[in-house]
Amino acid sequence: MTFEFYKYQACGNDFVLVDLTRSEQPTVLERLESGFWKAHDAMSLVCDRRFGVGADGVLILLPPKTATGAFYLHYLNADGAEGSLCGNGARCAAAYGFSKGYFGNEKSGTFEASDGPHHVWRTDDLEYRLSMHEPGAWNVLEIGVFIDTGSPHLVVQVRDLVNYPVLREGKVLREHALFGVGGTNVNFMEILDTNRLRVRTYERGVENETLSCGTGAVACVLLYMQQKDNAELQENFEVLVQFRGGLMKVGGRYNGSTFEDLYLAGPANGTFKGLWPGIARSSYSWAVETKAV
Repeated sequence: MTFEFYKYQACGNDFVLVDLTRSEQPTVLERLESGFWKAHDAMSLVCDRRFGVGADGVLILLPPKTATGAFYLHYLNADGAEGSLCGNGARCAAAYGFSKGYFGNEKSGTFEASDGPHHVWRTDDLEYRLSMHEPGAWNVLEIGVFIDTGSPHLVVQVRDLVNYPVLREGKVLREHALFGVGGTNVNFMEILDTNRLRVRTYERGVENETLSCGTGAVACVLLYMQQKDNAELQENFEVLVQFRGGLMKVGGRYNGSTFEDLYLAGPANGTFKGLWPGIARSSYSWAVETKAV
């Protein structure tokens, strides 16, 4: 099925965005009823950087499920499978929502995602700040620390991250038996200075390093704050997180035991708009004839 899409990026983490929020429009209603985004192979092809648009994931904006949200964000990994919360994808969806006036307010609004409602703010310097929920599972393992920030993340603290073999080590840890069939995202973190981190992330679903990861940034900052001495703690904090694709901020309040008012902030913007022609992956198959010997 053909559909109109927008391309958005947040610190190099890029997405194909499809707006299906206006169900009163006949073409949108037809696409909603088709459920085309449930075809994993088709969405995987859209994300393919050689045969498709190219993206780390797909953002499907659906009509809101409650009266308080501007839309419901359904996220798909680059392999076409349904994903969990994507922090950068959510900020891209927010940037798009503000550009369309969906929030009814130039500065803030609310939308829904797989882990519940999120509030967003647009700052004067065009950063998009996303409210984050308190962390879920938090387990200290021999291979690192597992933290659920809406998506599952393993955080491994390393040195000389610039030269660290992220692809090799990330793939091994992503598929570790501890995380079951679904696996986990893997973040390698280096502390640069007070309240400043460098992070590289191997993302499941993409099966590669991405230029940045929002929920991964949050997981790393939570661990960093939890490791601080009591003498270093300040209740209100904001930590800078440097990825290969750009700089993000994670902030909130921490009293030494619980986190509150967590947020993820950074730039996000649209790069282009297009029309997907509905090409099937089989169109690119190389037919090989076999002959009996």
